[in-house]
Amino acid sequence: MAAAPCKLAVFDIELDDFSAGGPLAGESAAETARLQRMTALARDLLSRSGLFDLVDVPSSASPMIAEHWLRKCNGCDADIARGLGADLAFVAFFRKISIMEQTLEIRIRDARTGRLVHVSETDLRGETDESWSRALRFLMKYELTEPELKKRKAADERRQSNQ
Repeated sequence: MAAAPCKLAVFDIELDDFSAGGPLAGESAAETARLQRMTALARDLLSRSGLFDLVDVPSSASPMIAEHWLRKCNGCDADIARGLGADLAFVAFFRKISIMEQTLEIRIRDARTGRLVHVSETDLRGETDESWSRALRFLMKYELTEPELKKRKAADERRQSNQ
């Protein structure tokens, strides 16, 4: 018997801009649109994995969501996710050092305990849809979904052999 999908609150992907002038200039319209596309891609990949049932996350659920500060709120995402009926909270952000140097970090917290259950990060080059989506797909596949699916398959096989 396969494990039931966990209820996952997938919050909008955020931008942490450390580039020269970035914090003063704020998020550009192009960056906002790219973040929206990456959030949609993340939700699609997570949903299609079969590991998660996505919980609707209204932007008005918390000022931290609306202001894109979940990456800096010291785990408040777990409380918000729990309030939305989720088991887990998904927070991801692109950290921009420069146009050519960036990272993507994914964090998943247990909504009941606030404990981090998954953290993964990768470097990427270039500020384009292609580089951002490659980084997101890479982390989702090789650091999150495939390892979890293998773990669940092994547990199912152990359970079946013990019966």
